Amino acid sequence: MYLSGQAPVMGTDEQAQTSKSEQAGGSHAPGSEITVEMLRELLASEAADARLVLEAGRVRITSDSGGLVLISREELLDRVGTDPNATELTEQAGLLNTEVRLRGA
Repeated sequence: MYLSGQAPVMGTDEQAQTSKSEQAGGSHAPGSEITVEMLRELLASEAADARLVLEAGRVRITSDSGGLVLISREELLDRVGTDPNATELTEQAGLLNTEVRLRGA
């Protein structure tokens, strides 16, 4: 929608669609979204050196070298303990997703 002499203005339907995609992590490519399930998997890993990494635009859990380390298993344990609730993991996933976005991934 355009107003005379001004930049485009979004209508309410466009605003609703934009906010839904932003809430759903619309700026992330598939596989780049850090989820609560990924964090649970990282905590459950038997590899002491397991970590969550970003490599080629995808997030994965590994104990191999390579990729940008987002968080190690040990660091996540320090933050949330051995038996975190869903709220704690959701908060950590949000913080890590924000970190990924700030790094331009």
